Amino acid sequence: SLKSYQSYFDNDARNRVLQRAVMTNGIRLASRNPQVVARDKNLWSYEIPTGAIRDQKRTGTCWLMASLAMAEKTINEKLKCEPIELSKSYLYFYDKLEMANAYWQNIIDTRDEPLDSRHVQSILRSKQSDGGYWSEAIDLIEKYGVVPKSVMPDVTDSEDSTYINPILNEKLAFGAKQLRETDDPQAVKEQLMAELYHILALSFGMPPSEFAFDFTPKKGDDDEDKKDKKDAKNDKKKNENQKDLTTIHTTPVKFWQKYGAKLTAFAMVEFFLDHKKSEWNTLYAVEDDEFMYGRPTLAATVRFSDEIEQAIKQQILHDEPVWFSWDVGKQFSSKLGILDAELWKYDELYGDYKVLAKDDRGVYQDHSGAGFHATAIVGFREQDGAVTHWKVKNSWGKERGQNGYVSMHANYLEQYVEQAVINKTYLPKGVQAVFEREPRTVRYWE
Repeated sequence: SLKSYQSYFDNDARNRVLQRAVMTNGIRLASRNPQVVARDKNLWSYEIPTGAIRDQKRTGTCWLMASLAMAEKTINEKLKCEPIELSKSYLYFYDKLEMANAYWQNIIDTRDEPLDSRHVQSILRSKQSDGGYWSEAIDLIEKYGVVPKSVMPDVTDSEDSTYINPILNEKLAFGAKQLRETDDPQAVKEQLMAELYHILALSFGMPPSEFAFDFTPKKGDDDEDKKDKKDAKNDKKKNENQKDLTTIHTTPVKFWQKYGAKLTAFAMVEFFLDHKKSEWNTLYAVEDDEFMYGRPTLAATVRFSDEIEQAIKQQILHDEPVWFSWDVGKQFSSKLGILDAELWKYDELYGDYKVLAKDDRGVYQDHSGAGFHATAIVGFREQDGAVTHWKVKNSWGKERGQNGYVSMHANYLEQYVEQAVINKTYLPKGVQAVFEREPRTVRYWE
């Protein structure tokens, strides 16, 4: 009863003191662990140079920006130029287009099923959104290539999807009804796709089919050593202001094929089970997450271990950023730029506060509700041979956190990280073998 609940609170006089502290300062300040803040020194044993911090602004494109951080590193190395930033708007355009195509084609495929069936209703709810996964980024890049940001810069609606998403979803819902009622669904779908392309082109601009890109290659430290004395003497006569300006004329796909990385060498591993993905060391294909028609999301369920941590470390040492996702509402301070499993001491504040063990969180859907966020690990700090912290490149602008970066304690990676994308070369052989098996199809709507 309410009286017994109140008596439970009143029986401990310390609750009044805690109540004043929380009401005055808020839950976060009242529960913040100062020892965690003190041990976060923001100093690193190894860092990958990855260019400027991105800002996704009012969009849910973190997954795409973390993927581009991996793509940009290879392109910059092959071009030997100052860090270039790839266009988010270019892939964002095609992501919306592909989701619309998948949505309408799935509507066509289920025309014979009742409108009120769980399957059809699941499709009708899905439509399109900003969120995505690593495999979605791979599919987009491999199919459409990439362009520098200077070729297709961000615009109002690619920085703020508040208005474009409802417009697209209304168009999708209207089209779904047409497709279920028409006698020629494929012809109607082609017209709908043309109309949706029109909306995207007006909002984001027309994605280029070819482009020219200017850059100045960096000279290596040993360039002068390779020249003989005669060349060195002649170089002195040259105008010191002369630049080796280089121009590339190419298409987005050819640009990626020539200067990009082999993204298919990377694989996504998941560190949690749920009621569908219920077995470890299993490769799953999630049809519900089919952002590109016929391309379900692939991930292998793997227990986090010292071997996985070492694989992540090896990837960083090979100058390859690590894409990973995590729950924004779990032990994270955006202001401080800290991820630490002991940051907020809710158990000490509330007393009778316990949390599920890691193995139970996925099954019982223990999510904060704040959503999952994707970022890239780009460095680490070691102490006595063990990694204590990981340097994380965020996509919320350089004003947040530690100049746009986040420091993640090793305990957070072990306890709270949901997924990570790791080069299969660095994974234990037993995990590599999982990706050689046929995937097990998962349908959450069933």
